[in-house]
Amino acid sequence: MKKINNIFLGKKILVYGLGKSGISTYKFLKKKSDVYLFDDNHKINLKFNPKIISLKQIKNTNFDRIIISPGIDISNCKLSIFLKKNLSKIHTDLDVLFSFYENKSVTITGTNGKSTTAKILHD
Repeated sequence: MKKINNIFLGKKILVYGLGKSGISTYKFLKKKSDVYLFDDNHKINLKFNPKIISLKQIKNTNFDRIIISPGIDISNCKLSIFLKKNLSKIHTDLDVLFSFYENKSVTITGTNGKSTTAKILHD
C-alpha cells in the first residue's frame, strides 16, 4: 500500500466504543493525533493509560473527527444527541486505515455471508 494524505492527522478525535476496533484505532492514532476515548461501560479496565473523557466533557469539546465502533447504534446510545448533531464528523475504523494508505482491493468483513459477497463481487 502507498501512503497518501489523510483527514485524521493532527486532529482532535473522539473514539467511541472500546472493543477491539476502538482500542486498535486508538493505538494507531495516538501518536498522530489528539485522541480521546469514551465507552458506555464505566468499568473500563485498560492496560494502557489513554485519555478517557466523560460524557459531560464530550458535550463541551469540539472534536474534528468522531470514530465509532461498528456495534454502536447512534439512535440508541448515550451519545445519541451529540452524534446526531455531528453526523458529518463520524467515521469508522476502516475510514482511518484507508485515509493513511491507498488500497486497490476490497475488504469483506462480518460474521456471515463473506464468501457469497465475494462471489457476487467477482462475478
